[in-house]
Amino acid sequence: MKGLFLLIFMSCIFCLSAQVGRARIVDVFLIGGQSNATGQGYVRNIPRSFEVDTTVMFYYSRYLNGGKGGERWRLLCQASESDDKFGVELSLGTCLHNEYPDRNIALIKHALSGSNLYEQWNPGNRKGETRGEEYAKFIETVKSGLAQLREKGYTPVLRAMVWQQGEADARDIAGMERSRLYGINLNNFIQQVRLDLGAEDLLFVYGSVMPMAASRFTGRDLVRNAQKEVAEGSGSSLSLPSAIWINADDLQMRCSDYMIPMPEDDVHLGTYGVLELGRRFSQVIIRKWGDK
Repeated sequence: MKGLFLLIFMSCIFCLSAQVGRARIVDVFLIGGQSNATGQGYVRNIPRSFEVDTTVMFYYSRYLNGGKGGERWRLLCQASESDDKFGVELSLGTCLHNEYPDRNIALIKHALSGSNLYEQWNPGNRKGETRGEEYAKFIETVKSGLAQLREKGYTPVLRAMVWQQGEADARDIAGMERSRLYGINLNNFIQQVRLDLGAEDLLFVYGSVMPMAASRFTGRDLVRNAQKEVAEGSGSSLSLPSAIWINADDLQMRCSDYMIPMPEDDVHLGTYGVLELGRRFSQVIIRKWGDK
């Protein structure tokens, strides 16, 4: 009888210790890119049926929200150029925590509207190239956020990064050669992010760009095709494991959003489009992450 009691007691201690250890682990998800990552959805147009899960932790760079509230951990909120707009952070964090209510979920974000991959997000790891300003800001933001989590007693674990970018590399002002190099540059970017953050298996999820053709985006087809080539299982020499492309062409655009100042915008996602993109990102992560 004593042996049975001892076995049960030790089992309880083991389970409690495992729960305590798990409670200190934080699953971290990164957000980067240009304007559709920064977010052009309007806070005032978010439907009442959508409730932000404020148990999710959030850290964003000092360059977002007009320089207000960044570089510190806070409850999940919007973070775009200004506080009247939001990005995928709201639905991404909420959907992930809905799926994993017993886990600590944290997001780290840096993005800049209009930024390109060939220069501003260039890791600077190839001969003759220099590290781009946005890449440097992103890595600095992520490392700072992780360090603050450790100072709070957490053990952060990088799980995935979501990325929405490519329009700037398809613009006529970028030049067709840079559009042609998008696949090579995206492949290099993903690999270097994983290397710089010490997460060689980091899941990298990104959505299609520019569903609407426009004359100023002369390299549109090149960039869109390159996105698919980099994806896992594409059969291309640029393909990378755990790089997942998702279709975002059917999402609502800002030109069809409700009472907005830019009714002719043919580039940016609208309120419902941003919310759905974040949800789709989360669904890929959930499917690939499984029960880890």
